[in-house]
Amino acid sequence: QAFPGQALPRFDALLLGVGPDGHTASLFPGHALLQEQDSLVSFLEDSPKPPPQRVTMTLPLLNAAQSLLVVATGASKAPVIK
Repeated sequence: QAFPGQALPRFDALLLGVGPDGHTASLFPGHALLQEQDSLVSFLEDSPKPPPQRVTMTLPLLNAAQSLLVVATGASKAPVIK
């Protein structure tokens, strides 16, 4: 409802963090939610990391952004960034 019409909303910029397992925006490696193509925002109730219930933007919405900035700090994230 917030984005009426057929056009995919396009954010100017999104700032995302990354977890040590490589997840960002509550999208976890290997999770079925990565395949979502119809919804802009979705939820999961089986997150592999606490909390188990989360709301997230989906890949189509993230990929439509003009710019994405990913912030990853700390040694625990070095392997997944590499």
